[in-house]
Amino acid sequence: MKDIADRSLSAVFKASLVPRAHAHRFRHTLATELLGNGASFEDVADILGNSPEIVRKHYAKWSPARQARIDDLMERVHTGTDWTSHDRRVQ
Repeated sequence: MKDIADRSLSAVFKASLVPRAHAHRFRHTLATELLGNGASFEDVADILGNSPEIVRKHYAKWSPARQARIDDLMERVHTGTDWTSHDRRVQ
């Protein structure tokens, strides 16, 4: 069975035209795509076979809530808004 899986993955990697393609690279892509589309850390952990804490540690930077906070902060800095008066809740 492992031989079939290895051959299948090799064919997928070759067809992808991704330089130095390997399973870990696609795992990372899957995790970031899932989080970017609204999956919870728990959902991604179930799919990847990790704990939510590990997923949060490695992929939290890809969550939409975090990106929204960064975008808001950058907008306030860019416009000169007094950001200390804004709601700074951690999500």
